[in-house]
Amino acid sequence: MLKPKEVCQKLGISYRTLQNYVKKGYIKPVVLESGRWRFREEDVEKLMGVARKRKVILYARVSSGTQKDDLENQVKYLQGQVKSYDLIITDVGSGLNMKRKGFLRLLRMILNNEVSKVVVAYPDRLVRFGFEIIEEVCRAHYCEVVVLNREDGAPERELVEDLISVLTSFSGKLYGMRSHKYEKVKRCVEELEA
Repeated sequence: MLKPKEVCQKLGISYRTLQNYVKKGYIKPVVLESGRWRFREEDVEKLMGVARKRKVILYARVSSGTQKDDLENQVKYLQGQVKSYDLIITDVGSGLNMKRKGFLRLLRMILNNEVSKVVVAYPDRLVRFGFEIIEEVCRAHYCEVVVLNREDGAPERELVEDLISVLTSFSGKLYGMRSHKYEKVKRCVEELEA
């Protein structure tokens, strides 16, 4: 059941327009004992002209083209864990790059309320930083993000991994470094850690 405010946001209309829709019989509210209105989501979707089924999407990503086998394994793993899905979206690119073709496609679909669930193997497969923001955007559009494996590493280890990711990204941009040279930067950071 949706509150009038949520219905207005979904439809992109004002509260006054919603009242007019109710008066004209376009949508019928469920009146609670308190007198407040609630609306069934199916009725709102009918009003939107949404007859389509929302999709379950499997999303997989690897950092470089040399990891194509890892990408295939990731997709197979997701398919083995999720029995029913509608679409697989894959990307090859850094988790720091927010302009990945597949990621942008997925984000547009979520913002258009076309997705009911996004399934990823690990949180960093979707984005390296800001996973909580993506979760909140999904929640606002009635989409669930399912992470099959949440790594419970030590906070220090996570910080080092995040620093390595940032350092690699900036090094690559500053010096035109190829992704296969990532190991050199990683070794330098690990030496600093020790």
